[in-house]
Amino acid sequence: MTTTSLHEPVEHDTAGIGAVVAAGVILIGFAIGAAFALAQLVDLASWVTQG
Repeated sequence: MTTTSLHEPVEHDTAGIGAVVAAGVILIGFAIGAAFALAQLVDLASWVTQG
């Protein structure tokens, strides 16, 4: 008597994980860029009000 598996072996797609990591890195980059731009605007506004 032989036993057979009902489930086929599943191959995990690593491209999906890479896409998620890449999207996360891009979003973090956008957040850092936005924070830098906001800091520049605040600095400019304080310079205008003092000068």
